Amino acid sequence: MSSLLFVGLDVDDKAFHLCGVTGGGEQKFQFSCKPSVGALATKLGQHTGKDHEVKVCYEATYLGFSLQRGLAKRGFDCDVIAPSLVPVVPGERVKTNRLDCQKLAVYLSKGELVKVHVPSPEEESIRDLVRTRRFLSDQLRRHKQHVLSFCRRQGWDYRAESGKKASYWTEVHFKWLERWIKSGEFPANRFTLASQVDQVKHLQIQIENFDSEINRIAKRPEYRRQVEALMCFRGIGITSAMTFITEIGDANRFPHPSKLTSYAGMDICEYSSGHEKRWSITKMGNRHLRTAAIECVQSAAKPPRISKRLKLQREGVDKTFIEVADRCAQRLYQKSSRLLFSGKQKNKVTVACARELLSFIWESLRKAASSLEQVAA
Repeated sequence: MSSLLFVGLDVDDKAFHLCGVTGGGEQKFQFSCKPSVGALATKLGQHTGKDHEVKVCYEATYLGFSLQRGLAKRGFDCDVIAPSLVPVVPGERVKTNRLDCQKLAVYLSKGELVKVHVPSPEEESIRDLVRTRRFLSDQLRRHKQHVLSFCRRQGWDYRAESGKKASYWTEVHFKWLERWIKSGEFPANRFTLASQVDQVKHLQIQIENFDSEINRIAKRPEYRRQVEALMCFRGIGITSAMTFITEIGDANRFPHPSKLTSYAGMDICEYSSGHEKRWSITKMGNRHLRTAAIECVQSAAKPPRISKRLKLQREGVDKTFIEVADRCAQRLYQKSSRLLFSGKQKNKVTVACARELLSFIWESLRKAASSLEQVAA
């Protein structure tokens, strides 16, 4: 009869460190190997043999899920663990690779670790696509700010020449920048401005290409109904909808919207021993999901009117999803108005509304999933 061994794995650039314990916490082996799946599987097989059933775990790291998938292909049961939820012993100030893998093995044997949801390779590829689009968008924003700051340092003020309400990054603005590229006093300034403007244009083209690919994927059968459900909400477009869908995954894995809020790192820090104390949100969660939620509620304080764009997005969509979106808009407007009237800071109100938005998104995604199951049946 095979016995069960619990193996903790500490991932390092230079080596993988492992420790194996029995169900009773007795240490059986501890070793390190080259940082590759093949070397790890070979060494693990040598130490465990055929008489032991092995359960491996490692903390979510820069390796993502590639190590888990590699071990699974070789027949090992492997879990990815949430690092922020690993128990911490007060007073311990020694941290080494050897101790880390030993702790993981012991905690795994006692069932005290929280597993991370492992998406399929295709789901992860689409999620990486959406995340890369955001990365490029952040780069574009920084490049634009750099160009504007550079022009102001040189005394080139576009709005002073064209009017206070003139918009940046229009065709007229680009022509104005090209004039300074040709007529700047110093060659170094002309070269700097030309390089940065070319980079802005290049990033804009890249983002447009990413948007086209995201729009194409959003029309696929497995995403279309969820995208339609989320685009009924005010402030959510195709890119935002795909961000929520790819970051949340299966909404049914969250039994309550508070679990989704916690997953996004939007729980409130609290220390209420003796008297109640609350601070900011924890930010111990998915930052991509948290950022998207905050960006989508910037207009929550405005009266919930149906714009032409939103009306067009709702055409042909199930009334169930529209009802959830309308209920969300009304609730966010009431909440933001009440908090702003009571003197709360605007940023705090925005975060509070983002927490509420995630609850309604959770409801819509679950209804979309159930309707897809009914269609499939």
